[in-house]
Amino acid sequence: MIERILIHRFRGIRQGDLKDLRKFNVFIGPNNSGKTAMLELLYLSATSGRPVQFIRDDLLTAETGVLRAATSVRTDLLGCEPLPYLRERHGKRGPWTDNPAVVTAEGGLEIDLRRLPASKVAPPWTTFRLGAPPPEWGTEDRFTQDDIARIAMVTLVHPRALDDSMIPPWIAEAGLKPFAPAIAETGQETAAAVIAEQSQSYTATGASTVQEEKATGQETEGDATPIDWHYLWEPDWVYRWDQRLPIDRLAVWVTQGQRPHPERVLFYNFTTANAHFTDQFARWAYRTVPDWYERIAARMAEVFPALKDAKIEVLNELDGQTGCTGYVRFPGRTPLAIDHFGDGARHAFKLLAALIALAETVDDANPGLVLWEEPEVCQNLATLVRLLDAVFSITKEKPIQVCIATHSLEAIAHITRLLQRNELPVDDTLVFRMNLRDGSFKSAWFDVDNLTVWLEAGHDPRVLEEFDAPLHFQLREDTHESLCDR
Repeated sequence: MIERILIHRFRGIRQGDLKDLRKFNVFIGPNNSGKTAMLELLYLSATSGRPVQFIRDDLLTAETGVLRAATSVRTDLLGCEPLPYLRERHGKRGPWTDNPAVVTAEGGLEIDLRRLPASKVAPPWTTFRLGAPPPEWGTEDRFTQDDIARIAMVTLVHPRALDDSMIPPWIAEAGLKPFAPAIAETGQETAAAVIAEQSQSYTATGASTVQEEKATGQETEGDATPIDWHYLWEPDWVYRWDQRLPIDRLAVWVTQGQRPHPERVLFYNFTTANAHFTDQFARWAYRTVPDWYERIAARMAEVFPALKDAKIEVLNELDGQTGCTGYVRFPGRTPLAIDHFGDGARHAFKLLAALIALAETVDDANPGLVLWEEPEVCQNLATLVRLLDAVFSITKEKPIQVCIATHSLEAIAHITRLLQRNELPVDDTLVFRMNLRDGSFKSAWFDVDNLTVWLEAGHDPRVLEEFDAPLHFQLREDTHESLCDR
């Protein structure tokens, strides 16, 4: 799973470091504290799994001129194109027409950073190419004109060396810098040999395990945890103030740990809840997940007891609309679209349907990632508690990392109660309080012990300043009843 993220100039974050991510992670904090930005960073990192060659002709090809890399996959778990999906979340309709990329005759992409909008600083380098995978990688995946609208980032997968122009100085000072390979000393190895060696542990998804890295000698010096470097060149995502260095033209971040299978990534938020399932996802889940409808119905009955005897189906949307939606059938009655049951039921249904499909199709070699923004939206307190229980039940025994961003004190209190009861793994769950000031991102973590102390004392772990919370939670199970008890 992803364990750490170092960030250079992404959205409102000029500089930041999030450490000690676990299997279950809860992001809290005031508005504009970096919670959503962190979910988006995780999403872009995890969905960068389409194999490519990264080529800089201005560097020695035997050193860092040709590197094993990845770029955005065509679709995530739900069939969404990652970067266009995030653009839509931020109100940007249509494709990115100013991408400084062209398709080469060899089926690659050539990106000229000089064509980006004017800035006070020069590009970190002028041009580079994303080459189609060579034949020995086992795939023929050439770029097309359509890719220009959906690709604006590249991930360097566990590079053994990077040119200084590719490393923000503060990240190098933090200690995450690739060590120089032996070929940098001799210069005798050819670019083809570099590609062949680097591709040995490369899977079709861009994910690789620590064991694979050890087998090929590509672990970072003094630390066997895989480290990936991500570069995003679309200006709308780059922190634009006080740009001084050439690298400041790009959003750059580093992830430490094993990234999930890029097509096993679920980013669930208000936009997802209000969209129909893609035909691609609905057909895949129906064919792949045994008893998918029955499992959805059972989980929905846990969250909404009134649906106990209902049957669930996922069918084409009516009125000629594209995509699929859920239908609820009670014995002896005509079916109703899930939308007829209100926003809360629609949010829960689409989350559970996707999560059940994800949990059925992950394994240790192909782990998953769930990013869930504001679970409290449209949910009554009792429903929220039951929905949290269902999500944790589905994911607890699966190789799925879960990151939740919430403003809900009730959700925090219930998660604390689950930790007290050992219904969530105490050693593998943390709550991160985030803070963002003048572009500097910081975080502090809470475990079950200090969460309990804070909540029992009437303090609100979501905020730093003095604040009179409207509710006071008592969490000692032997003397008090929690407001979150069902």
